[in-house]
Amino acid sequence: MSKTLNFSELISQFDLGQFLTENKHLSAEKYLLSSKDNTKELNSLLAQQLNIYLKAKDKIPTFVSNHCWLTTKSYEQASSESSALFKSNLFSGEKMLDLSGGLGVDDWAFSKRFKQVISVDPDDFLNTLVKENNKRLHINTIERITCTAEDFLRNTSERFDLIYLDADRRTDSGKAFFLDQGKPNYLDLADQCALICSKVLLKLSPMIDITYLKNAIPQLAKIWVVGNKNEVKEVLALVAFEPKNSLKIEAVIIGENTENLYFSDTDKEENNSPEIVEPIYFFEPHPCIIKSNLYQIYAKKNNLQLLASQSIYYYGDKIPKDFMGRTFSLVQTIEFSKTTVKQYLATTKIKKANISKRNFPLEVSELRKMFQLLEGGEDYLFFATNEQKEKLMFHCKKTD
Repeated sequence: MSKTLNFSELISQFDLGQFLTENKHLSAEKYLLSSKDNTKELNSLLAQQLNIYLKAKDKIPTFVSNHCWLTTKSYEQASSESSALFKSNLFSGEKMLDLSGGLGVDDWAFSKRFKQVISVDPDDFLNTLVKENNKRLHINTIERITCTAEDFLRNTSERFDLIYLDADRRTDSGKAFFLDQGKPNYLDLADQCALICSKVLLKLSPMIDITYLKNAIPQLAKIWVVGNKNEVKEVLALVAFEPKNSLKIEAVIIGENTENLYFSDTDKEENNSPEIVEPIYFFEPHPCIIKSNLYQIYAKKNNLQLLASQSIYYYGDKIPKDFMGRTFSLVQTIEFSKTTVKQYLATTKIKKANISKRNFPLEVSELRKMFQLLEGGEDYLFFATNEQKEKLMFHCKKTD
């Protein structure tokens, strides 16, 4: 390919699909050592594609199937397509503003719900790639602007139906969790956002503390704690610059080829006091239920008994439909002592187990060492303390 073309023309004309097919056997490092055909800038970008495309198909399949250009940093910070679509389906309107453009996965999703998307990012190189990607995705309603969020807000008087912000939370010392540590800093921009829009959606770290969030943003209208099958992926906070209503919190599990599962603090409880039943099943709620502090309401809603008032473990005699978490058959409950547990493990010939603990003085590593247990297997051991302060071990098996 001619080196006289400018970079935008180079990536526009380059057949990335053919390149990936022909070089799929090469690592990025080997490709850089062997190739001298392209400009240094293009070769560096191509090497990144070889690294990223191997793992990107599950996270952003539409971008992969259309051979979009990716960079390591923008890919790592990007939303998955499933979480982007979840966010976008919460809103619709004429015009929305993304103050943190990045790779543009969220913009791609929002463009399905808004007639126009204005997306700003200070990285001109990334913006060149994103503009080309939007052509490959057949999107013509996204305007990408090379600009900081601060400068854009300072110089605009346009009105928007929604502002979206996913701040860069990476610092020199690692990932940051507080609002004033992100770039851009929402707390510095809040007043300017309020002048041009009544709603701001913030995508936040899954590690952010919900109590801190409530105290930091008095205009919070709703919080979504969003997870996938195994973990919390992000926390979404809706800021509404209008008469304050009561804050709502919702836990969401984004389904993999299934319907999303939801539970809100506004859901009605089926019973004020769950029946005391003979425990047959043991339950561990999904991390998004725990993170959103909805585990007690969720237990009552599903007529499950909490192990203790502040415990996140439940038990019951039936498995609730679409339970948001892990369900187990309860094999045996053992009052914890080193001797008793050792005898039980010897009798049941358990040498390998999955171990979890909550509200228990010993760490998982200490328990594994104490009882010389390997990781994995079909047995699950939960260690916890009940309402009577008794230390217990629950031996469980996964249900189908």
